[in-house]
Amino acid sequence: MPKVSVIVPSYNHAAYLEQRLESIYTQTYRDFEVILLDDASTDHSLEILRFYEHRPFTILVVNERNSGSVFYQWQKGLQLAQGEYIWLAESDDFASPFFLKRLVQLLDDHPNVGLAYCQSWLVDTKGMILNNAACWTMDLDAHRWHHGFINLGLNEISQFLIHKNTIPNASAVLTRKRLWESQDIPNPPLRLCGDWLQWIKILSRSDIAFTAECLNFWRQNTSNARVASAGTLEWIEGEQVLRYGCHLLEWSEEETNKVLLTFLRQCWQWQKEYIETANHEQANALMNSQEQV
Repeated sequence: MPKVSVIVPSYNHAAYLEQRLESIYTQTYRDFEVILLDDASTDHSLEILRFYEHRPFTILVVNERNSGSVFYQWQKGLQLAQGEYIWLAESDDFASPFFLKRLVQLLDDHPNVGLAYCQSWLVDTKGMILNNAACWTMDLDAHRWHHGFINLGLNEISQFLIHKNTIPNASAVLTRKRLWESQDIPNPPLRLCGDWLQWIKILSRSDIAFTAECLNFWRQNTSNARVASAGTLEWIEGEQVLRYGCHLLEWSEEETNKVLLTFLRQCWQWQKEYIETANHEQANALMNSQEQV
């Protein structure tokens, strides 16, 4: 039985898929299986996956029709997984060769920890580093994510995850499979915030560990999940996640409404920025067309 099951849900990421897979197969930690899942890609992703399916301890499962959500693919991968630990390696991201070595060690050393994750580099579509993901959490704490930590799961929820998804990229996470086995993915699943919901569920039953090493490369502007303008899907699904979290923490209606209002304001800000950017791009396009005439 492999120690780690690496689940790669793939859909139309042919441009990034080889880099993703090479970063898995060149891990310095070697006790893993790889589960490749193609969700009826329309580009040449399947051709790339078939090149790798003959690697040792690798299987490929191909959907004839698109499932409609990466979280259906997560569920399929979890059902196939034989490992003790789960790595959901998204197909547009990639990893340091030391990713598994560092995170497996955290879970091995701390039996109460059910979720371990690392800091991420933010990279563009060409893989160039833009920043690190501490920029996403600095509004909650400017210093916390610059250092490793271990925290009680319920404390992590009440202090941080009840405000925003402070574990924003699944590719940076290693979890214990047994904590997924009793976690039902909503049907239909959330398209964007399903990971946030699952982290809360897992941490309601275990603790969390974090390393500040940037061992994951999180590619920006390549997600297949964002089908609505910024701020819209975040609110539609985020409200459900936050209500679940507040109920889990047994918070009052007043406390719950305060959390929801703060999050709604953030979604409004994302929507405003999206509209301003769209208007600016439209104005530039119009100006360029007039200059050409």
